[in-house]
Amino acid sequence: MVWVFAQVFLAFALAVFIVWWTFPKKKKPKPPEVRGKDADEKSKL
Repeated sequence: MVWVFAQVFLAFALAVFIVWWTFPKKKKPKPPEVRGKDADEKSKL
């Protein structure tokens, strides 16, 4: 019986981990020097 509970717990933990892994991560803001360079390149187009 303990083995059944262990398998159920493992399956539940794996499902929670997969859902957590697929959540979108917060993007870190770019440093100002990189942001300025990107803006310059876009304005040239």
